[in-house]
Amino acid sequence: MNPFASEHTSRIKIPVLPRSFYFLRHGETDWNLQQRIQGWTDTPLNETGRKQARAAAPLFVSCKIDLIVTSPLIRAKETAEIVNALLKKPLHIEHDLRERGFGVIEGLTYEEMHDHREKLKAENRPLEDTGYPCPDNGEPYEEFSQRAVQAMARFLTDHAGMNILFVSHGGVYRALKRGLFGEVHQSPNAAPFYFEKHEQGWKQTPLA
Repeated sequence: MNPFASEHTSRIKIPVLPRSFYFLRHGETDWNLQQRIQGWTDTPLNETGRKQARAAAPLFVSCKIDLIVTSPLIRAKETAEIVNALLKKPLHIEHDLRERGFGVIEGLTYEEMHDHREKLKAENRPLEDTGYPCPDNGEPYEEFSQRAVQAMARFLTDHAGMNILFVSHGGVYRALKRGLFGEVHQSPNAAPFYFEKHEQGWKQTPLA
């Protein structure tokens, strides 16, 4: 079950990203395996997630990465550290790259999240850019997408000429896809991508 398959395409404009970059979602956690919403809950990688991170690391060797910027949440930070054990580059922890805070639905399964969303819809709660109401005590989607992408834009501007790898979360990946391409897709765990900026727009390429 993909809980994000029916999300709307973007109406919110994300901050302008000035140039190309690399992106890696964290490896698998037990909550990923159980299809639970993680958000700010600090769940660690499981052994499969560590293997995924180790498998992704060699794909960046030829990319000439200069800097790795990671979310502080342990599942992303450990993924970045495993990759960097091979790359041996400066690693920066950026608070604004953390996942969206999902409030009361953190820890729920995808099916339970769906039921909560339907309950909020029945209460006529306002819909966000995702097409769903904001979860109770959750981080508003617009605030989340703006702070995460703005953090990326800041690093790309402040470190001009450096190849940057961002290690973050599925929600940040979806914000990029929605903002840059008008699409909603979920990244597999530890799937590495190159987001390349051209005069005509953006191109996304998986690293193989």
